Amino acid sequence: MKLDDYETLIKNISIELMHYLINQGANKELAEDVIQDVFVKILKMDMILPPNAIRPYMYRMARNQYIDQYRRQTRFKKLLQSFLIPEASQPQPLIPSDRHEKLAKVLHQLAKKDRQLLKAKYLDGQSITQIAHQTGKSPAAIKMRLYRIRKKLRKVLGDESNE
Repeated sequence: MKLDDYETLIKNISIELMHYLINQGANKELAEDVIQDVFVKILKMDMILPPNAIRPYMYRMARNQYIDQYRRQTRFKKLLQSFLIPEASQPQPLIPSDRHEKLAKVLHQLAKKDRQLLKAKYLDGQSITQIAHQTGKSPAAIKMRLYRIRKKLRKVLGDESNE
């Protein structure tokens, strides 16, 4: 099998996988992110899988990647809810107290527009497109801003996860 044919096969399976994830309940943005990760990992592999093994391998990778992404988003949403929504009684911290304090401090140090962006995306459940339309910015700019905010939060918390 030629390399171009291999890449075309991977691309076609990736499109098929995206439709599969969306049919299974993933939103389009999450499905695209998962498929992109799988596609890049397959292309970076040092070996070329036989044509009959590519599809099952990619489906397995996509399923695992989707579950990981979903868990990270759920965890991130819980953290944001506990720190961005003021409540009369303090809930039990979801993370150890030193990290709890660090996260609270960092969230309070974020610019108001960054806190609003996090709230819109993760608490209000708005799509990147909706936020971009509301703010007058491009979807790519919103994605990059969210990425940078999450990266800053991970750095402060010393979190080594990939979310």
